[in-house]
Amino acid sequence: MKKIFTTLSLFILIFAFAPIANAQFSLGIKVAGNYSNYIDRSDFFYGGDAGIFMRLGDRFYFQPEVNYSFRSSNLKEIVTEVSDNIRLKQHFVDVPLMLGYHFIDNENFKFHIFLGPRIGVRIGSNIDEIADLDMSNQRMQWGGQLGVGLDFWRFTLDARYDFSANKFMLSDQSTGMWKQNMVILSLGFKIVK
Repeated sequence: MKKIFTTLSLFILIFAFAPIANAQFSLGIKVAGNYSNYIDRSDFFYGGDAGIFMRLGDRFYFQPEVNYSFRSSNLKEIVTEVSDNIRLKQHFVDVPLMLGYHFIDNENFKFHIFLGPRIGVRIGSNIDEIADLDMSNQRMQWGGQLGVGLDFWRFTLDARYDFSANKFMLSDQSTGMWKQNMVILSLGFKIVK
């Protein structure tokens, strides 16, 4: 909880001092669909994101975000002791810190690429309800994101790939170590432009 508070405080501090800087500033909200799987697993499962973002800069920019993320997966493919197809549902607070560049940058239309690290904190899961497994020591998730996007008027449309840097093992019955990867499609609206 302390780490979430620190991250949110940093975000608010950056927001408070951004108008003072000479850089272009925008603030917005976004919603997204995510499709996640685990390495060496073929099936993707749906989820969703919602959050806020801030963008500082013009042609080169910095974009921190704070997002709520819901992810799901098929537990049978991960833990061999589970005989049914049981959906594992997890809830995260994610903080991506993106650096981007606008290749096409005119008044009505912008095309950009971006990449950066992502820190995630698992805030909930149904793991206790569906199996006798302990994930309490695996709350933090580190990774990165890279993607492309379009800005038009006050809207931003992004497609990004999210990869986890840390591996997890649910229990001794797990079929090895696994990492979660996601494809995220998002639509954002700049409230302040």
